[in-house]
Amino acid sequence: MRHPPRSALLAVVGAVALLGSVVVPAVTAQGATPVCTVQYSVAGQWDTGFQGTVRITDNSAALTGWSLTFDFPGGQEVTQGWNAKWSQSGATVTAVNESWNGSLGSGASVDAGFLASGP
Repeated sequence: MRHPPRSALLAVVGAVALLGSVVVPAVTAQGATPVCTVQYSVAGQWDTGFQGTVRITDNSAALTGWSLTFDFPGGQEVTQGWNAKWSQSGATVTAVNESWNGSLGSGASVDAGFLASGP
């Protein structure tokens, strides 16, 4: 059984962006809470691809929009997605909120997912 790209988790956590092009750091000063956190998981996998999910949680003031950018490590390609507008250029994948799930109150989360092909 193949294992999904676990290094994508590090890329996801390191590349959350809020509307307005503010980059949220994956590592904060000791004791500081990041503006957002991202959880990445693989919900299923098969010989030619896998299903990935992300949960973005707002840890600060309310947001009016969100976007997430991460890099796949080796030839994976998003073929379908939900609960976000998914796009990909090379290894770089971007998910942007839908019109109905962009607003997040403090402590609120949004879940989005995708199917991807590749190793």
